[in-house]
Amino acid sequence: MTNVMHRLSEIVRRQPRAAALISDAQTVSYQDLGVRIAEIARSIDIWFLTHLGREAGSSDAIGICMGKSTDLYASILAILATGASYVPVDPLLPAQLQAHILETCRCRLVLAAPDTRLPVSGVCVAPPGEAADSHPSQSAAWAFPCRATGQDRCYTIFTSGSTGRPKGVQIRHDGVLHLVDWMLREIALKESHRVLQYSTINFDASVLDIFPALLAGATLCIPRDDQRLSATGLAEFCARHRIHQAFLPPAMLSVLDPQQFPTLETLLTGGEACSPAVIQAWAAERRFYNLYGPTECTVLVAFKRMEACQARTNIGQAIDGARLHVLDEQMQPAVRGELHVAGPMVSQGYMGDSLATTRKFVLCPEVDEGRLYKTGDIVERDACGDLHFLGRLDRQVKVRGFRVELEEVEGALVQSGCLQAAVRLSPDGQLVAYVVLPPQIGLDALRQQLAQYLSDYKVPQCFIPIQQLPLKASGKVDFDALPATTPRLAAGASSRPCEPILSLWEEILDLPQGSLDAHSDFQEAGGTSIKAIRLLSAIEERFGVRIRFSEFLDNPTPHFLYNAIPHP
Repeated sequence: MTNVMHRLSEIVRRQPRAAALISDAQTVSYQDLGVRIAEIARSIDIWFLTHLGREAGSSDAIGICMGKSTDLYASILAILATGASYVPVDPLLPAQLQAHILETCRCRLVLAAPDTRLPVSGVCVAPPGEAADSHPSQSAAWAFPCRATGQDRCYTIFTSGSTGRPKGVQIRHDGVLHLVDWMLREIALKESHRVLQYSTINFDASVLDIFPALLAGATLCIPRDDQRLSATGLAEFCARHRIHQAFLPPAMLSVLDPQQFPTLETLLTGGEACSPAVIQAWAAERRFYNLYGPTECTVLVAFKRMEACQARTNIGQAIDGARLHVLDEQMQPAVRGELHVAGPMVSQGYMGDSLATTRKFVLCPEVDEGRLYKTGDIVERDACGDLHFLGRLDRQVKVRGFRVELEEVEGALVQSGCLQAAVRLSPDGQLVAYVVLPPQIGLDALRQQLAQYLSDYKVPQCFIPIQQLPLKASGKVDFDALPATTPRLAAGASSRPCEPILSLWEEILDLPQGSLDAHSDFQEAGGTSIKAIRLLSAIEERFGVRIRFSEFLDNPTPHFLYNAIPHP
């Protein structure tokens, strides 16, 4: 089978009545999924024939900008059925980033929810299947096309870029199928299994959820966002639908109780290191894998099955077909050096960025016959052959599992009005911005401006105004001379009408007592989505009140939470 959709068509033929997609609101069989794929694919072709005089094909990239629903997955698969590739566009991204993604990929069509507005002229935004003609006969209703080859592009996902412009990573069908086949062999996914679809589709971990599950004939289970972003809600969803397998980031695992996931047999994680406590808690009663892989290498190139007694996470060893080379600065094999990856999973390169592609994807015939992707990760190989992550060559860091180029954040700060800016990662994993501001710009205005250029996880949690950045003799910023991070005390901290909630905030945000007041903003105080989940879980446990994540985002203050809990 040469592409993803050929493989899926065999599953639809073999088990049409089996459940393909499940949410709390809906169950979709493989046959019904096939019917919907055919409808949406036909609609896409009608649009291309009407506007371009031809059907969609391998040279086309089609955007998709939707929240989680069964139609999201049918739309992804319908795009692939036409031979085109899909481009995730997060509805919550700043308008400038949405425009950059659509323009870079030259998307002419975006499948989106009704009333979606995107900031690019000349792009058609249409609900999935809007242009479909009358239904074909039921016997042929799910006979969707399968036009792509293994060498054709399957998707383009954007990652952080050091120039301030995210880079679009192009991944082929054969790379995705290589990942799927390894998952079926190593993880032993079965038709009877149920797989959690946790990650959003603009994050490449979603590929790990979606394609192995559906191409194994298993059931993909789709939580709502309010369930996905609630420790209690996620546990209840997984228990209700008897989830067998899930990929969850380490930060999320740290706020979940393993005892509330009794049916979970296989747990996958990655993107950041797990603490020994997380490893011990989660590896005791199930298979627990740490996965490693850059977006540029189809999600995954190495794995390590972790045991409860393991002290720390490591990268492990290569999956089948991945060739991992540890090379020194002269591109010679070494025990310690930069990790380079070769194999069928390596990307075609960056969409519309030949300079970055040439810099990161290199040829070195003395080392490998294929192209090598330079990960920028410094690793060391131990006596057992396992690889251990030691750090980065550049200033790229991980925040909540996402790659962040610190230079990109600094560039956005200057673009937002800072005279000078330096950004670093604090010991507790938060982005800290040191800023030299002109008199007319305050921190609140800076944050608002910054949100137009950066995704939320790239916006620093802490801002420290300074008079001038300290410099080394070379003229570069002297990060060692920057002041230590200290929480900015909120005005009126002595007034504590919401005391129970304020104390809980300070405990979870690791702030001194008295740092906050009733109208403090959670994100400005250093809050992240994971800390918000931890906070809302603690409120539910202590006060018996469940507050939706989305409600808290709309009202991120102690005052709102205090009014939501019972009072004596």
